[in-house]
Amino acid sequence: MMHLTSLLVSIVISLVTFAVYKVWRKNRYWQERGVPHRKPWLFLGNTIPAFLAKTTTGEQFAEICKEFPNSPYVGGYDFMKPLLLITDLDIIENILIKDFIHFVDHGFNVDFKNRPFDSNLFLMSGKHWRAVRNKLSPLFTTGKLRMMFDSMKQCGDQLVEQLEAANRQEIEMKEYLRCFAVDVIGSCAFGIDAGTLANPNNEFYKMAKKTFKMDLWQIIKLILVVTFTPIARFFNISFNKRDVKKYFCNVIDETLKYRRETEFRRNDFVQMMMQLQSKGYVEIQTKDPADDYLGMEQSTYTTWKYEMSDEEMTGHAFTFLTAGFDSLYLTMLHALYEFAKNPEIQEKARQEILIEMKSTETMTYQTLKEMTYLEQCVKETLRKYSPSQFLMRACTKDYILPDGFKIQRGQKIMIPVIYLHGNPNIYPEPERFQPERFDPDSSLHSCAFLPFGNGPRICIAMRFAMLEIKYCLAKLLMNYRFQINNKTKEPLTLNPKSLFTEPNENIIFNITKIE
Repeated sequence: MMHLTSLLVSIVISLVTFAVYKVWRKNRYWQERGVPHRKPWLFLGNTIPAFLAKTTTGEQFAEICKEFPNSPYVGGYDFMKPLLLITDLDIIENILIKDFIHFVDHGFNVDFKNRPFDSNLFLMSGKHWRAVRNKLSPLFTTGKLRMMFDSMKQCGDQLVEQLEAANRQEIEMKEYLRCFAVDVIGSCAFGIDAGTLANPNNEFYKMAKKTFKMDLWQIIKLILVVTFTPIARFFNISFNKRDVKKYFCNVIDETLKYRRETEFRRNDFVQMMMQLQSKGYVEIQTKDPADDYLGMEQSTYTTWKYEMSDEEMTGHAFTFLTAGFDSLYLTMLHALYEFAKNPEIQEKARQEILIEMKSTETMTYQTLKEMTYLEQCVKETLRKYSPSQFLMRACTKDYILPDGFKIQRGQKIMIPVIYLHGNPNIYPEPERFQPERFDPDSSLHSCAFLPFGNGPRICIAMRFAMLEIKYCLAKLLMNYRFQINNKTKEPLTLNPKSLFTEPNENIIFNITKIE
C-alpha cells in the first residue's frame, strides 16, 4: 500500500513539474524573441488584476502598453497564450486595412452547423464570414436606415413621454436610456413593440439585461470561449444562456409565423432577413456614396441563393441585441454626462439641433444627418469612453513587420483601443472633452479612432448605431437641460465586471424642461 501511495505521489509530482515547466517555457515566448513585455505569472499570465475583478481587461493591457511608450508593439500574455499588442498606428492600419488578408479572423472557431444560433459576423471566419457579410451589408444601406428611422422616432417620443410622466428634476438616466435602447432593438431588429419604456418589468427587457449579467459561470464560459476556444468547442460551450436563447428564439419564431400567415410587412431587420432568406439577396433601391464603407462586392447584386435557417436568422437578430444594447446606452449616458459637465458644449449642440429643426415640423433622417457638431460630440464620447476597449485579430498567414519581426500564423493580436484613444501623442489633453478634434477639416490618422474597428471587419451596423445615438441625444437636448447632481461621485471609474465601458458610479442629473 505504501509503495502504491509513493508511486501515485511521484506521478502527481512529475505531472505538476512537467506542467509548470511547459508553462514556464510559454512564459519565455516574448523574451526569447526580444519583444518588450511585462513579466507574466505562471498560468495566469498578465490577467491577474482583470481575473480578480480589480480592473478591466482593456485597462490592464493599456497599462502594459504605457510601460513601453516607444515600442511599436508589446508582448503580453492572456493566461498562457502569448498576445501581441500593437500600438503603432501605421502598423495597425496595415493589419486592419492594407494587409487585411493576413489578419482576416478574430480567432474564434465556432461550430455553426451544430450551433446556428451563435451564427454572427463577429464569430465567423474566412470564406464563411466573407460570404455572409456580403449578404448582410445591404441591410444597413442608407435606404434601409431611412426606413428603420420611423420606428426609432416612435421610441424617442415614448422616452420623452416617460420623462414627462416622471416629472422629476433629479433623475438617474441609466434605466431610461437602457429601455430606449431595448425598445429600438425590439422594433428595428425583432419587429415587435417591446414596450419597455412603458413597462420596464416586461419579459423582453428582463431577458435583454440577463444577456450580459456576469456571474462566476459566465466569467468561466467567457474565458473558455475567448481564450481556450478548442476546449469550448469540444464541450460545445456557448456564452449565450439557454433560457435567454429559448426566449428570443420564440420571439422570432412567433414573428415569422405571423408574417408568413398574414403577409404582414414592416420596414425592419426581420423583414429584410426574410427577403434574404427567400431570395438569397436584399434588394437595394438606390446606391448612396455613404454606403461605400460597407465594402459591398458585385456579388451583392446577384441572385446567388443564400440558405439561411430561421435559427440563423434569430442568431443575427440576437447579435443586433448584444451589439446594440449596453454599448449604445452607455455611449448616450456618457455623452449626457459630458454635456452636463460642459454646459457651453451642451448649449452649442442644442442650438444646432434647434436651427436644423426650424425647417421641419418633425425630426427626419436628413435633418439629423445635418447635425455635424452633434456628431462630433458623439465621436468624442466614443473616443473617451469607447465601448470596445480593444480589438482582436488572429494572424491567418505569416506576416513580416517593417522592422523584420515575423508574426507567425495563429498568433493572436490585440489592438488596445482605450490606450490609443487616451494617448496624448495622438489626442493632446486626452481627459478633456473636445468635440473639435473631429471637425471635418481636422486631420486624424485613419486608425486613430477605432470604436467600431476599421477595414473590411468594421462594424456593418456602425451608421445605425450613430443614427440611434444622435437621435436620442437630439431628442433629449431639444427638450431638457442637463446638469450633474452633487450626489454623483466623481471621478468616474470603470466597472471591472462589465464587458463594456460601464461606470461603477451612478450618474445622477438635474434636468430642466425647455419650454
